[in-house]
Amino acid sequence: MTNPSLGSDGVKPASQAMRLPARSFVGLFGGQTGILFAIDLAVMIAVTIAAPVFFSGANLFALGVAMSACAIGAIGSSLVLLTGGFDMSIGSVYGLAGIVLSHALLGGIPVIPSMVLGLLTGLGVGAVNGLIITKLRVNPFIATLGTMTICRGFVNILTRGYSLSGLPDAFTNLVGLKILGLAPSIAIMILLIVAADLLMRYWRPARQLYYIGGSPVYARLTGIKVNRVTIIVYMVSGLLAAVGGILFTMRTGAGSQQAGNGLEMLCLIAPFLGGVGFGGQGTILAAFLGALLLGLIFNGIQLTGLPVLFQSVITGAFLIGAALVGMARVRGMSVAHTRERR
Repeated sequence: MTNPSLGSDGVKPASQAMRLPARSFVGLFGGQTGILFAIDLAVMIAVTIAAPVFFSGANLFALGVAMSACAIGAIGSSLVLLTGGFDMSIGSVYGLAGIVLSHALLGGIPVIPSMVLGLLTGLGVGAVNGLIITKLRVNPFIATLGTMTICRGFVNILTRGYSLSGLPDAFTNLVGLKILGLAPSIAIMILLIVAADLLMRYWRPARQLYYIGGSPVYARLTGIKVNRVTIIVYMVSGLLAAVGGILFTMRTGAGSQQAGNGLEMLCLIAPFLGGVGFGGQGTILAAFLGALLLGLIFNGIQLTGLPVLFQSVITGAFLIGAALVGMARVRGMSVAHTRERR
């Protein structure tokens, strides 16, 4: 008996497994994205009632800067999730890029070349991840967990357990620059989110990720070079993690051994909350709204005087909740497709 969810060639069509993002303005906030947007608004109102200082300029600035690392990393994590993979190395790459940059600056290398070295660190780790996954066929979770551990080990070796301070003023003074009237971390976060979301909606090569996540076999049959695209996606994820690490180092004025610890979990939870990655679905906008929700909750904890230690509990609860939501969506899609075939 033929499986109704498969095509005549026995391959699951990508159109049944994935859904391309809407291009209309109304469709931007449809489905889970709209629900998440409403939740974000509700949390904003609740936090404002509990702590009226929430909408002060200083707090909004702090919120934007604090969530920038998660939001930027969530872009790369979303791209990887859309292909059906995982990137657990984001936090460690974030930290390693900052340490490589700091060592270069302290070694007398000019600011721009030092920043390029930091970015190349992210690209290099991403390329290694992609090659291990596509060529050696190692499970993405295991492969990136391994590179996460290796990168964190290099951070410890290069720092010897201490932060690298005394970075030149030519670099640390960059934090005072304004891009479109905003702090560098916030401006770059917004620009990257907008650019990535538009590319995923309108740029044909970028939309190949949805087909790969829907069905890699079907994607290959349509002519998509799955392995090459997968490697590029992991490189982009590594590059974005490095961007976040450089911005953090610029903001703190030191290369921190602890930079990026636990960031990979936040960068997974944010897109999960937006429904990204389950069967080649989701948008960058949804991932950003997920990062915003996390930022609002953590900011609310601080403003209301709750112990910061609750953040770990909330992070774990959100991860479980996001996974349950994703599983429910996958089951719902499977039932809907079966009914359609009947």
